[in-house]
Amino acid sequence: MELRQLKYVITIAQCKTMLKAAEQLYISQSGLTRSLQSLEEELGMALFDRIGNRLVLNAYGKTLVEDGQKILEAVVQLETKLQDQYIQNQFMRIGSCAPAPLWALRTTFATYYPWLSMKDEVQAEAQVLLEQLENHHYAAIILDYPVHHPELECIKICDEILHIATTADQPIAQKETVSFHELNGSHFLEYQNTGYWHDLCTERMPDSRFIVENNLELYQIIQRQSTLYTFRTSLTIPRFHLYEERIYLPFTDPEATLTFYLVGPKEIFNKLPELEKHLHEVNWVHYRSEDFDVGITNRL
Repeated sequence: MELRQLKYVITIAQCKTMLKAAEQLYISQSGLTRSLQSLEEELGMALFDRIGNRLVLNAYGKTLVEDGQKILEAVVQLETKLQDQYIQNQFMRIGSCAPAPLWALRTTFATYYPWLSMKDEVQAEAQVLLEQLENHHYAAIILDYPVHHPELECIKICDEILHIATTADQPIAQKETVSFHELNGSHFLEYQNTGYWHDLCTERMPDSRFIVENNLELYQIIQRQSTLYTFRTSLTIPRFHLYEERIYLPFTDPEATLTFYLVGPKEIFNKLPELEKHLHEVNWVHYRSEDFDVGITNRL
């Protein structure tokens, strides 16, 4: 018995006639008839009662269809599982609660694991990241806290401290540090998709206004021609300070300092020898250097 024959029997049972089943399966009626006859001869029993032009399942046919549908569903699930596994072996889909650690992964993959492509996206909700790791949407995720699970590996990527960037003529530039409380009510300029940091800032500074610009060129124009505060972090400042005249002030609030961890199945990390070592050697002066051909982004 072949899976193809199983599918034919189920379709015939649903359509009731050979003609309609053949049309749905895009094969000739004579070819479908021969396939059914061959299967019945192989099994040594009829699967349908023939009533005029109609075919009605008998007891044997009903058993075949009921169990056959489960088999075909299992085959589809197996094919999907194998395709997902194949895709994960060709590239890793990474979800992260913040953008900067993703760049560390990108540059590390490009340098040490060029055979493995990486796709990524920012998702601020940790629970969503964990759920999508569990259902294999992500091969690995980046969280701002460690995960301890017998089937998962968890390695530290980096620490990150949130700063504001301001012009030297602003009174606040004379300070050494800032806090969410004292900046609440200020106006900030952001480039799109900063994940956790955006959610944190809007929560801790509810009276502030956040101008989020999705167009890179417009963002750069506004940044150069205004004194609006923008956000940087300890990871991105080594690069940005080469291209902009800004004073950087760290936030002293505890939640403005994060430690990022890469979390995923152990077998993923087995394919990436010395990954943790390479991540700790990342030179952040080159942060998002691929964007500097067209200008600086504010993806923290």
